[in-house]
Amino acid sequence: MSKPFARLFLAALAFAAAAPVCRGLAGDARLSREDEAAMAQANVFSRSFVAVAKMIRPAVVNIKVERRVGIAGYNDPFEFFNDMFGRGPNGRPRREQGQGSGVIIDARGYILTNNHVVGAADSIRVLLLDGREFDAELIGADPSSDVAVIRVKADNITVARIGDSDTIEVGELVLAVGNPFGLDFTVTSGIISARGRSGLGMMEIEDFIQTDASINPGNSGGPLVNLKGEVIGINTFIFTQSGVNGSVGLGFAIPSNIAKSVMQSLIAYKHVTASYLGVEAESITQDTARHYGLRSPKGALVKSVTKGSPAEKAGFRRGDVVVRWGKRDIDDDQQFRNLVTITTPGQPMDVEVIRDGKTVLLKVTLLASAPEMVIEGKSGRFLQGLGIEVADSTPETLDKLGYSPDAKGVLVSSVRRNSPAAELGFTPGSLIMSVNGRDVHDTQELRQAVGASERGNSYDLIWRNGNLIRRVRLEGK
Repeated sequence: MSKPFARLFLAALAFAAAAPVCRGLAGDARLSREDEAAMAQANVFSRSFVAVAKMIRPAVVNIKVERRVGIAGYNDPFEFFNDMFGRGPNGRPRREQGQGSGVIIDARGYILTNNHVVGAADSIRVLLLDGREFDAELIGADPSSDVAVIRVKADNITVARIGDSDTIEVGELVLAVGNPFGLDFTVTSGIISARGRSGLGMMEIEDFIQTDASINPGNSGGPLVNLKGEVIGINTFIFTQSGVNGSVGLGFAIPSNIAKSVMQSLIAYKHVTASYLGVEAESITQDTARHYGLRSPKGALVKSVTKGSPAEKAGFRRGDVVVRWGKRDIDDDQQFRNLVTITTPGQPMDVEVIRDGKTVLLKVTLLASAPEMVIEGKSGRFLQGLGIEVADSTPETLDKLGYSPDAKGVLVSSVRRNSPAAELGFTPGSLIMSVNGRDVHDTQELRQAVGASERGNSYDLIWRNGNLIRRVRLEGK
């Protein structure tokens, strides 16, 4: 917290402590100069929240969604009455309604929200602060980051400013805005409790901002805002062990820099394409930290560097410990992979590594996809050379892995360590969609497509992790 705001905050606390005494004084009692000064400072502090709320509330929207969830039938005597009131006509899909929040980030009507709010919706309705309502178009949704973009055709809309989430600090005051429990355009306040939260098992890309500003069901997709009125996060979920859907002071938001990067890809391409660096890395243990002379077990240890990759061209070496990526300190390999994934291809990035006990600065420019790679073996051994095992997919398995209902392909069931597939970013659960322009729906079709290669054992694969679409060209021997 900055020094001016710290003084204001202390003044506000002093005023709050003195309030009961003031109420007990006679009507003609006068405050001391010190009390009057404290009240004035507290009022300035309060007005800063008022000003931010005025700035951001018109850019926040209430999102109402509807989706089909199954087939209704008369399974009990009351089902007929449900039919009469439109709660599931016999033989027709039931419809489920939901609600969330979003924030307008472009004058063309683009709105940032969560994938879990709109990703599976059949219809999306948006309510503005001024009372206008619009049907919204789903531009794109990314399950791996839980970011989605929708669009409304509306004039005279307020656009929020997106801030730099890499510059935020723990303890900084923030406001959360949304529609908790259907209570439209609600503002709550708190601080940034932590940043870089990962390993929560919620989604593939995890680098959350933690806040104690009250976030409840219906807040999802709404903005987390700093005292400049800038969006520095998109509220996405709360943590509770009681099972009660209420805030317990543990709310999490997607950093604005991640949301912005995903948003730009969704608007431009309708999907997210992962950037390619060309290294395999692992987390730093206490033993590893001692071996490399590190002060703490933080960073990502480079295990291998792919020949011809952006990493090799930038000067990465096996044994380097990546400790900083752009403006962000690196805690572990997962955070490192996340930051690589969301970095815009073609954008130069400053990287700091520890090598032989010394700090080395590198500059790398990522590619949008991996270059051609040579795989040992003939067509029949292509998958073995790549280092993966595959399995047929089912709708149930794809749903558990977070894929959309229309996803088709062959699932990667295992990835061999240090294999070409591992270097390319394949993980168990990756979905191979096509080989050489030929869609594959099961393992038999995949092997047929590989065996039917007419390009001198050259393979052009399109695959995905969640909604991250990746393409790679491989050369077999």
